[in-house]
Amino acid sequence: MRDQVKRFTRVRFLFLAFMMLLVFQQSAYAQHFHGRRNTVELSHETVPRHDEVLVDAPENLILRFGEYVRLVKLTLKAEDVDTVDVHFSYRPQANRVFIQQIPELAPATYYTAEWAAINADNIMVYGFFCFSFGPDAVVPTTVIPVDDSRHIMVPDYRLPQGDL
Repeated sequence: MRDQVKRFTRVRFLFLAFMMLLVFQQSAYAQHFHGRRNTVELSHETVPRHDEVLVDAPENLILRFGEYVRLVKLTLKAEDVDTVDVHFSYRPQANRVFIQQIPELAPATYYTAEWAAINADNIMVYGFFCFSFGPDAVVPTTVIPVDDSRHIMVPDYRLPQGDL
């Protein structure tokens, strides 16, 4: 009888140790990958299309998704600097098409619209599209500097290379 109690205690201890290992492993995994973006594909179309050059400024931004999503973010910036208030407000109901009226846009080299949506599996997906308009407009990605410091996502904490 005593051997059975010892064996039961040992088995219970091993089971609890195994369960704790699983919990801590998942916690460490979640902490490691919390910043990962767009791990799933989400088919979508935008109006204006990415890199589209328009004659006149658009009156609306339109996003069409291949599945029902909840749109949680929609921003618009002129030349990735000046924010345009598009009066976006989150609505909890899922949809496939979102139409956002925008104010009259001032002339700018290009505009960038950024969006974020949550799919049916509660996975957040991010995206953006650029457009330009007017008689002198050019394809936006031809004028966006590739090495522009405004697009750096992680701060650079390295010490300056010089006399210390």
